[in-house]
Amino acid sequence: MRVKIILLIVAVLLGGGAFYVWNRGVWTADDWGELAQASTTQRLPEARIGGSPQAGPMRRLLADGPASSRVPRVVVTPVRKGQVPIYLSGIGTVQAYSSIAIKAQVDGEILKMPFDEGQNVKAGDILVVIDPRTYQAKLEQAQARKQRATAQLENAKANLWRDQELLKNDFATQKQTDQDKMLVGQYTADIAQAEADIKFAQTELAYTTIRSPINGMIGIRSVDPGNLIRAADNTTLVTVVQLQPISVVVTIPAKELRQNNISLGLTNLPIFAYAENGITPLGSGQVQTVNNAVDQTTGTIKLKATFGNEQNKLWPGDFVDCKVMVDKRQDGLTVPTAAVHHGPKADFVWVIKPDNTAALRPVRVRQSLGGTSLIEGNLQAGENVVLDGYQRLQVGGRVEIASQPVDVGSRVSSTE
Repeated sequence: MRVKIILLIVAVLLGGGAFYVWNRGVWTADDWGELAQASTTQRLPEARIGGSPQAGPMRRLLADGPASSRVPRVVVTPVRKGQVPIYLSGIGTVQAYSSIAIKAQVDGEILKMPFDEGQNVKAGDILVVIDPRTYQAKLEQAQARKQRATAQLENAKANLWRDQELLKNDFATQKQTDQDKMLVGQYTADIAQAEADIKFAQTELAYTTIRSPINGMIGIRSVDPGNLIRAADNTTLVTVVQLQPISVVVTIPAKELRQNNISLGLTNLPIFAYAENGITPLGSGQVQTVNNAVDQTTGTIKLKATFGNEQNKLWPGDFVDCKVMVDKRQDGLTVPTAAVHHGPKADFVWVIKPDNTAALRPVRVRQSLGGTSLIEGNLQAGENVVLDGYQRLQVGGRVEIASQPVDVGSRVSSTE
């Protein structure tokens, strides 16, 4: 009994589903009749969507009328001619123009570091003060030694003069006179040594006050005041980087530089930096140097450029999209990048002739930048290229030029 009930429920469900599908627009008898009537005037692939969503498939196929009566509507734009700069693109790594690691050159306790992390400093500003008392004492000791040697020298010179006068009358011996000469030379050397010790002590004393060597920005310090620092540890206390100007190292394929007659060494090429999206500008500068060696693993070469970075948009360690201007095309032909299509063999554009017929034209894109493509050959200034509505075009087919962008719905229906 249970099996019969289950089979009855299944049969009811299947029957209801079949009835729903039959009335919701599968292939009805009316549809097959409509298809037979339209087979001589309408092509099935060109009119698959249309009419009421409640109609059957064939009713929707015939809703828009015969395909032969519909002319594609397109939006066109003229080919423009003018001066166009030629750019080479590459990924740039931002580097500080100068980066100074502040380290201690003498031992001692750090008394103070009178700066705020992230602060801009000028050349000569005090960054670190180390306890100077030991080195001040060494300096005073060297100065005292010099004074003593100076007094001894004066005494030795006086004795030498007296002995030389007495020796003229045989009242002094030659040996005594020679000893006086030796003492004069000895004390003179002592004075020279004391002066060297004074200079060394002055230098060590000067090292207890570390000043910024450049105009730049302070980083995060690694040692706090109150710690004992040793010069032998070679510890970086803080880093100062120069951000204005700033450097960018750009990697460019070597063959592209060669094709544009860019030689190694010093150069002066305009360069522009953009954010990762390639649109947001970050600054402009000048290429200063083309490296003298090619990376054999990648076939690229490095260029070093300098940017003013007045607004601090370039940060050390960041990656930026760079455009190097290598030339200017005086009579360059440009079209919107959206008008260029990629074919299996070459890029191409749709051109609308004066008689409003479509033609397919293969082109060579020299560069694409900012939504505009530079075209080399096979186009003429003023020719109209299709910007929108190209999906239903056929070579030699007539078109209607629209002043507004083609409706998205029509583009979808033409590609279904």
